Amino acid sequence: MNKKSWPQTAGALLLSAVIGGCASFGPDVTPDQALSAEQLKLAAPGKQSVSADWWRQLNDPTLNRLVDATLQDAPSLKLAEARLRQARAAVGIVESKDGPQLDATANAVDLHYDPLQPLLKKDHLTAYTAALVGSWEFDFWGKNHAAVSAALGQQQAIAFEGQQTRLLLTQAVLAQYTQLQRNQAQAKLISQRLAIAESRRALTQARVNAGLLPGDNQRGNEVSIDRLQQQQSALNADIERNRHALAALTGQGPQAAAGLDAAPLALPPAPALDSLNADLLGRRPDIAAQRARVESMSQSVKEARAEFYPNVKLTAFAGQSSLELDQLWKSNSSLWGFMPAISLPIFHSGQLQSNLAKQQAGYDMAVQQYNQTVVDALRDAADSVSGWQSSQRQLQQAERALNSSRRASDAMAARLRAGLVNKLSLLDAQDSQLSQQSIYIDATAANRLAWASLNTALGGGFQTEPATR
Repeated sequence: MNKKSWPQTAGALLLSAVIGGCASFGPDVTPDQALSAEQLKLAAPGKQSVSADWWRQLNDPTLNRLVDATLQDAPSLKLAEARLRQARAAVGIVESKDGPQLDATANAVDLHYDPLQPLLKKDHLTAYTAALVGSWEFDFWGKNHAAVSAALGQQQAIAFEGQQTRLLLTQAVLAQYTQLQRNQAQAKLISQRLAIAESRRALTQARVNAGLLPGDNQRGNEVSIDRLQQQQSALNADIERNRHALAALTGQGPQAAAGLDAAPLALPPAPALDSLNADLLGRRPDIAAQRARVESMSQSVKEARAEFYPNVKLTAFAGQSSLELDQLWKSNSSLWGFMPAISLPIFHSGQLQSNLAKQQAGYDMAVQQYNQTVVDALRDAADSVSGWQSSQRQLQQAERALNSSRRASDAMAARLRAGLVNKLSLLDAQDSQLSQQSIYIDATAANRLAWASLNTALGGGFQTEPATR
């Protein structure tokens, strides 16, 4: 074929292939649809937002150090980073198929042929070849572009999953730290209640010794002290478990947080909370990850469809070839050429149709996984909103009860000074106040946990960014 005729011939082959048709796509399939904000009855986007470093609003340096250490050293985050590097490398592999390929080859072929012996006085020849071989596949139908887009979608999904891991780790650190604060505060209260119980036992024993009370009046005091000591032991064990959990979250051994003392338990700031709206679908990394997988699978379907169309590839080579090694690099030993090739899939025993059906099913699976993630996320957000609101009401109720118990204790102290009651009555009032303070501490901790859950459910300040190659 001469230089002028091969382009026309290649064009004619390509045109005839397209006109002649290729392998059948198989039965038409209606793809599944992702749930929309309208279907979910979500309100229009509002102004509600969460700060990316929301935990810093608590102004607790110890908590900030723990979160920073976790986000730097946690094994689960390093695993997520390794998965992201792997996904980036996968994108590079797919991208390489969309560009030219160049290889160097060198070989020596020993040819044995008996008829050569009378002519060359030997029965074999050695052919030496050294050449560069380049090839380029024309992406007329967008197969390679779709493959790159699919790989980028997977990379984006993995990046978003890493953001979800960071968010959940932050919530876990805050939860364990809040529990540590709660348990340490409760342990201090137990010590104060034990001191009151000891005073009550001493006063009761003095009255028993004076014959003013029967001896069995002391049994209630003994039971109370034993119960408080049991609670104290349980709290000390819980404190150690909180410390071990915080050490594990930061990627360290159990003793790394030994002796850690948390700051006093304080109330979180009230979030600017309206109703759940459509913004939530873009503010949660778990939803964004599933959406990226849907987009990736849609590109995989396009790639599978492109397999049904003709493939056009150009291969060129240039090098040296000789039957004598010392003549290999002489100018008269050079060779070059190019080979345009067109391949058209016609019958592959159902391979192409099965691959397309597989990718279409994968797309539907990704859509339904996205839909389930959205439904679960909305339920989680709604639970977090109602949990926060409920914790606010319980906190207010606990605060009112605590103020009432304080006023009752102060009134009892005034009556004692006036000689209207005895010391035992004051100790009972003080113990009642501490008991109510314990309830308030639990309500404060629950409010903190509900606040952390709400910030997490609303995405923790997550912002989507395009994947970087």
